[in-house]
Amino acid sequence: MTVFACARCGTVLTNDLAEVPFAALPDPVSPSDLQPGEKSPSWVPSGKFAVDADAFGPPYVPSDSERYVVSAGPGNTVLISPEDLLVRRLHADYGRRNGCCGLDGVDGPNLVCDCGAEVATESSDCWTAQVVRLQPDAVTRIRGGA
Repeated sequence: MTVFACARCGTVLTNDLAEVPFAALPDPVSPSDLQPGEKSPSWVPSGKFAVDADAFGPPYVPSDSERYVVSAGPGNTVLISPEDLLVRRLHADYGRRNGCCGLDGVDGPNLVCDCGAEVATESSDCWTAQVVRLQPDAVTRIRGGA
């Protein structure tokens, strides 16, 4: 089992979690995919985490075809269920809190530790998968749990 802590101050940020391969995660579901009144499941089951090797978030750069932009943000973000995050403090920059029904997570880390370190990006909007991505350089993995 594993917990993740803030790399700056050492505060434990997550419940005790077990790793699952990213490829084993179900396809993400957003609330807009569901019938009215249905609860949207977290992309990652509670009590689990997965590491996404792909780049996520800003900065965004032109794609090879230059028809659209793609993420050049950090790879190896740690995906967890929002239920497993113990410290949830919104970023002071309102530009990081975009979304209509929740946080869309497109504009960079939107959650900070109590010490002020940018530690995670929550995606909880009506069109996004319901997930929290821990920033790989902002957290420390502690094997063996808390």
